[in-house]
This record gives sequence, structure tokens and C-alpha cells, in this order.
Amino acid sequence: MNDSNNTPIPLATTGTYLPKYQALLVNIDMGEYLIDYYLHRKEHAPHTLPEHDAKLKELIACFAIHLTSRSAIETHAWTVHILAEQPYSLFVTGSTGEQDSRGIFHGYIVGNVLTDNIRHADVNAIHAQVTSRGSTHRSLVQCDTSNIPRMVEQYYDQSEQHPMRVLLSQTSDTAIGLIGLPESNEEWIRSANLTAVNSASDIEKSPLSACAFDFTCDCSPEKLIPFFSSLSKDSLRELYGEDDELQISCPRCGKQFSVKYSELRPLN
Repeated sequence: MNDSNNTPIPLATTGTYLPKYQALLVNIDMGEYLIDYYLHRKEHAPHTLPEHDAKLKELIACFAIHLTSRSAIETHAWTVHILAEQPYSLFVTGSTGEQDSRGIFHGYIVGNVLTDNIRHADVNAIHAQVTSRGSTHRSLVQCDTSNIPRMVEQYYDQSEQHPMRVLLSQTSDTAIGLIGLPESNEEWIRSANLTAVNSASDIEKSPLSACAFDFTCDCSPEKLIPFFSSLSKDSLRELYGEDDELQISCPRCGKQFSVKYSELRPLN
């Protein structure tokens, strides 16, 4: 999927309606998106373990499939807890954004690997949050596997209460998703060969949506100042110790920046 200037769109997804089965077929291409992803992780999280990086990319792919089926007015976030000897969590958030004149939604997806102050998990789990029109809904689903696509499928079964299938390509930065809609043929969705369905010419398909996601985060020191300024002087001094600067890591993207104690004192 390209824009009017033939510039590649970072993370492109297309949603196709399958009326016979009441399902949404989603195709995703992460090729361009991963360029920004790798550059960001190299600069701000260069010590990420390869296995953590692989799981975060899988989660972003599943999340993109999920967002393609959701309303543009919603903002979603998933925190994935993984059973591991050295505990860590995965975080991803995003929205489909606004629709342009060509019908393409332009949104964002950003993710991070969280390793600091993470408690040992007793079970693999997905904690999901969706915000729409000022209202927030949260859910927690326990999973019997640490395989990211299977975890997301179990999340759909338990929280969304309709089936979802995910197939990640082993040879390219692409993926296929199949999501059941209300009154879907669940038996067919759970047993369908996704590759065959994607290429089938004898299945009625109707283009439904197209989305483009950037890897971007609007974090900044200025956004943290109201939080720090709400703390008492004693709490701030304990937090900073003898230092005048505190290094903060954005939980959404891993970017680090400093907040100076001297910048906060006039607010207290």
C-alpha cells in the first residue's frame, strides 16, 4: 500500500470482509515500519535480548491485526506478562487514527520491552486496556502458553468472546489475521487454512479498511513535570538524592531523557 507520492507506508494493513463466513481477513506488511522500529530500538534500547525483540515484533504484528478491526476513536494498550527466569513484560499501544481522503486510516503503534522492577509472573497473561470517548475498559486474560500469536488468540476467546487466528510469515515481514465477527462461522474460522483463504479466488471478498501505522511516541520531559511537581519536596529530594538530574525511561517506547530537579523547585 503506497500513498499518492508512491512513498512506502510504514506498517500497512488491509481488512477484507468475508460475508459468507462473517469474518474479517487482515493482511499486514511490516517491512517499512521495522526500519523505524530497528533504528529506535538501536538508539534507545540497544541491549534488548534477541528473544525479547522477537516477541515484541510478534506482538506488534498481532496488535496491528487487532487495531484494523477496531474503531478509530479507540486507543488500545496491551501489557503481556511472560513466564521467564528473568522476568520481563511486553507493552504495546496504538490507535488507527484519522482517515484521509483516500479512505486510509493513519495511526500509530509503539511498543517496548520492560525489564526493570518486573515481578516474577505466576502465569502468562495479557492485560488489555481500551479507551474510547473518555471511558476506559480493562481486562486480564491468563494464557497457557508464552507463544505470542496463541496468547492473542486465547485473549480473543476469553475477552472478546469471538475467534481470532494469526499466521506470521517465517520468510517475510508479513502476517495474516482472521477475525470472527458477530454471528461468524466459528468452526470454519478455527479450522481454516489462512494461506489458502488469503489466496482463494472462489471466496467472496469485499475490501473494508486500510490502515497505516507509524512507530512513534509523543513522550517528552515536559509531560512528566506535572507528575513530579505533584510530589512533596521531601519525596522529590528522596527520589533525586544528591543528583540534580533524574534519568527517566518512557515505558511506551524506551526513550530516555532527564528531568532536572532545578526545573521542578519553582512548582513546589
